[in-house]
Amino acid sequence: MTRPVTVGLDGSLESRAAMHWAAGEALRRAVQLRLVHAGGHPYGDALVRDAAQELAERHPDLPVTTDVADAPPAELLVAEAGRSDLLALGSQRLSGLSGFLLGSVGQTTLARAEGPVVVVRTGQEQETGDDRRPVVLGFSLRKGADEVIAFGLEDARRRGAPLRVVHAWSYPPTYGYVPAAMDPTCGAEISAAERHAVQAALAPWREKAPGVEITEEVAAGNAAQPLVDAAAGASLLVVGRCRNRPAGVGPHLGPVAHAVLHHAACPVAVVPH
Repeated sequence: MTRPVTVGLDGSLESRAAMHWAAGEALRRAVQLRLVHAGGHPYGDALVRDAAQELAERHPDLPVTTDVADAPPAELLVAEAGRSDLLALGSQRLSGLSGFLLGSVGQTTLARAEGPVVVVRTGQEQETGDDRRPVVLGFSLRKGADEVIAFGLEDARRRGAPLRVVHAWSYPPTYGYVPAAMDPTCGAEISAAERHAVQAALAPWREKAPGVEITEEVAAGNAAQPLVDAAAGASLLVVGRCRNRPAGVGPHLGPVAHAVLHHAACPVAVVPH
């Protein structure tokens, strides 16, 4: 059975932005769009009914289903993520600051979801199926991230867009503190080796999707800033979340995912692996 694109609605402008973005994604994937709301009877019934009606008027060929569940929001959203192609959530801009705010429900959902979750802000709700801006992928040479690569590559293929792969490296601990500016030869050698390793790791994926243009970008230091910079002109930023991350460590997302969720200028997909 084809899995839907699902969006969590709570009546906020942010969740409406996520709904309209998700409508475009469902059209690209040729699947149904599912609107869910946790609790709030009878408000929830009216909310999803009105949203479904609006979508029917804008996208008459898009199948839409709805559900209002008497369940805690995070519990419902985690369950929906597990049975959907992806789950879309809204996130609000921080007042007076450069960044975005993801509430406790969103953080819990991202930390526990077994499927991809995409965080969308107001102004990012492009509904057209023709969005060929690059898809940016945060890439790690660690084993076990195939699900993240596959998601980014397939999204780029579906959009007819290039895939921009961003990988960051750091000096091994045995080097101690050796800034590249103090030892440019050492830094250049490591960067070249990292680029070669990235190209080798991506070679099988290029064979699987020969129609997708894939470029690599290798940077020294923390991956968050290069990813945030790349997201400025992207249609989607894709990062991974390790399912085995120890409990009690921050929001269970990892520092890079946490940073890009709060500062990237495009929708962010978090893919568990």
